Amino acid sequence: MRDKRMEYVVIYERGDTSYGAYVPDLPGCFAVGDTLEEVQTLIDEAIEFHIEGLQEDGDDVPEPSINIPVQYDIPYLGKHKVIENYVYNDDPALFSCKNSAGQLHLVAVGKNDQHKTWLRVGISNVRFNYIRSGGLELRSVFTDAGYGTLLQVRVPHDDSIKPSLEVIHPNEIPEDLLPLPGERLGLKTETLPALSNAQEIASSSARELVNFAFNFGGIFRTEAPVDFLGNILTGLQQVINRIGAKCVNSTSKKIPEDIKSSMGISLLEVGAGSFEIQLASTEYVGILKESELGNSINEFVKILNSGSNEDELKSLMDQFGPRVAKGYTNFLKPLSESVIDTKFTWTSPHPDRGGTAKLTQSQIINAIDILEKIQEETSEKITIRGTLVGISVRDKTFQLETSDDNYYERDFFKGKITDEAFETEIVKNATVNKQYTAEIQGFAQIGETKDETNIKFRLLSLNKK
Repeated sequence: MRDKRMEYVVIYERGDTSYGAYVPDLPGCFAVGDTLEEVQTLIDEAIEFHIEGLQEDGDDVPEPSINIPVQYDIPYLGKHKVIENYVYNDDPALFSCKNSAGQLHLVAVGKNDQHKTWLRVGISNVRFNYIRSGGLELRSVFTDAGYGTLLQVRVPHDDSIKPSLEVIHPNEIPEDLLPLPGERLGLKTETLPALSNAQEIASSSARELVNFAFNFGGIFRTEAPVDFLGNILTGLQQVINRIGAKCVNSTSKKIPEDIKSSMGISLLEVGAGSFEIQLASTEYVGILKESELGNSINEFVKILNSGSNEDELKSLMDQFGPRVAKGYTNFLKPLSESVIDTKFTWTSPHPDRGGTAKLTQSQIINAIDILEKIQEETSEKITIRGTLVGISVRDKTFQLETSDDNYYERDFFKGKITDEAFETEIVKNATVNKQYTAEIQGFAQIGETKDETNIKFRLLSLNKK
């Protein structure tokens, strides 16, 4: 359905304070927005909903048709085949095109009482993708002379006056021809080829395959920030390792090397589809064999599909423990900061295995809140009597020695002082080497890069009794 939706002609109109868009082939399908980028997003959604409504009602979906010119004959410059119309009034106001030699151009058109003016600038394929995906302000394509030669054609309304053609400097461009400052396109632009067929690769290579697609807010090219990808891939491998260790009932604090080896995932391809990466198991698996990595991915898909359902997520974290909970939290955090939604697809050489999961940004954020709440609820609070051997007002830290039996089986505690505790008079005026009754809370902390569990402590309160 998406392919068909993208073929519909959309008419964009610029008003005094807003933009409008409508689809001639779909009567009643329109959108209004403050900016061109906003109305492009809204009309894309409107087309999708309109088509879905027609299908639900059992009505025929109209075939896309071309009802605006697909070619313009610009005086002196010849025929130009339109690629896309971006803003269209009585005449095209802004469009991309190719001339008879196949060269790409961006053209702005305007008219007044005396003449009609065409402004054309040459662009490369790379520049074209960058422009349509929102990487450049439309205005700067014309005003920055480095992007190509600027040609201006003026066609007087009086037929007795000949049209004129001239090369102009950016500072000579009439203001009414230029897009407004800050205006950008926001069209999804595939700057990479589509990925290879996952099922074919999984079957022919006998490897577990994972496709990971990311929909970035504000990024319409098939590109992704390096730091984001690094965090995601590291987080994915770590949580898969931890699930794998749990699946084979490993009790080691550090994940054994043989488990890490069997859980290994390699980057196979990067391709189009918002931004999509394809990963494959480092080790080969049998066609009919259930691999250890497959078992781990299977559980990971279950966790993803729990979304932000608190009961399901708690049940799964009870099953896998704090290490997986922490690893999954670390995996989700960079997603929450960068993507609108993400889709995870697992393809296995085993014919009965595989699965998909999709998370929206709101589900990711809510899942992180639930996971952090789970950590709060599963932490242990203790009350002990001991000697305060250190306290730092600047760093809000404490050190306490005790001979009391306690849940953590420790005789020395150190950690942070909570803001609430720090505001109390007894903590502000606490004296080193004096006895206090302390309320302390411990948290299981899983290292960001090491598979080790440590207990971090917080001082909740002090009492002289």
